[in-house]
Amino acid sequence: MSLSRTMLSGLLLSCVMLLSACGGAGVEGLYVAKTEDGLDIKMKRYRPSPQDSFRKGTPVLLFPGITLNFNQFDVHTPAWLNSYHYALPNNAPAWAKNDPTVQDDNLKYFSLAHYLYLRGYDVWMANYRGVGRGDFASDHGHNNTNLDVWCALDYPAAVDKVRGVTGKKPVIGGHSTGGLCAYLYLQGFTMDADVVKEGDYLPHASANAALAAQRNNNVAGFLGIDPAGTPVLAYEWVIDNPLIWDTLALEWLIDLDTILPYATKLLHPVVTSGAIDILFKGVTSLADNFPAFFPHWADLFGALDFWRTDNMNGYVEDYHARIAFSSFYLGGIAQYADWGTNGVFREFWQNGYENKDLVNPPDQAPGDGYFYFQDNMANFTVPAFSLFSEASGLVDTSTMVNVIYNGKTHNAKDGWIEVPGTGHLDVVNGDNAPTVGFPAIADWLDTL
Repeated sequence: MSLSRTMLSGLLLSCVMLLSACGGAGVEGLYVAKTEDGLDIKMKRYRPSPQDSFRKGTPVLLFPGITLNFNQFDVHTPAWLNSYHYALPNNAPAWAKNDPTVQDDNLKYFSLAHYLYLRGYDVWMANYRGVGRGDFASDHGHNNTNLDVWCALDYPAAVDKVRGVTGKKPVIGGHSTGGLCAYLYLQGFTMDADVVKEGDYLPHASANAALAAQRNNNVAGFLGIDPAGTPVLAYEWVIDNPLIWDTLALEWLIDLDTILPYATKLLHPVVTSGAIDILFKGVTSLADNFPAFFPHWADLFGALDFWRTDNMNGYVEDYHARIAFSSFYLGGIAQYADWGTNGVFREFWQNGYENKDLVNPPDQAPGDGYFYFQDNMANFTVPAFSLFSEASGLVDTSTMVNVIYNGKTHNAKDGWIEVPGTGHLDVVNGDNAPTVGFPAIADWLDTL
């Protein structure tokens, strides 16, 4: 009987270990992080196939930009879509031509996760609450969720999970909002999780210097891919009116993860990518030809020039529309609108019990009770590297260099580059990402 129990225990332990190799529940690469307010954040640990081992190098944790999920970091041909037939360019680098995974699916050429895996890094990707599809859909939070909640509660949970599983200090970051959350994490950004869990209102955010020191000690570095901050907008007066703020103050989850799979099923990739191409090539052309003698606030097309589709393959464009675009909370968009319109960089203006019914964001005033992000950037001490896009749509390089690199405590390994011919979206996986962006990231990681 004792032997039988021993054998049974061994069998159960073996099953648990097998599930752990897949991250849990038998789903390849799936890991689950629990937030302080009790939600499940879904993560994927990357490897090309279940037959491959996870890397033993430095973990790299990536969060996506707003309106995107972590699929943006692992471009590939969906198994159920047989119309992607991308052929590598003749001048593709040797690493791509010689890699079996890329040979099986040429679209993997544009996967940052796969490239970093080839360079020996342990890549982790995570979805915020309310974001993701299928087994990788994170729990939905309250509809009053905003960027502060994503950064203060979801990001720390994912970092702790990576550290707990690997026992190593990760490099943390992501694209756009993913970069924003990472540098807020490193300045000790936090919120009262119990109040968030109740859902009646959102508390004020704060920064804790002791927590920041602990976090910086537990992290190997920061990686920002066009990290977000105060966006460059146009015609701010159009946004800055009661009707717009009334709309942006609505507590909604825009559930694109439910809508898009049905909508895109009706469209051939040629139609999807063609429509995207026509729209954004037109925007880029108008932005490039904006008359220099016009005032900057009138440059609407410059503000919208965030996707340089002449720098992205049509299949990758379709992949974004079909797979990578994802759900978001309206509160997140409202914060970006407040920052760009009112020239502030702060927590959501409805944070705090006294502000829960405040519709119009107020001007900045001394002692107004709001948390301003730039005030604690010096708490951020680890090495940092950023990949910026050339176009200033959504993220302006000079603005964010000032916020991050002139705000953080200097480290000898700090650095950044601006990739020519890129926009905010395509800088992640545009045509020049495998030859410029990916190697620049990995080369910096090698220095840590």
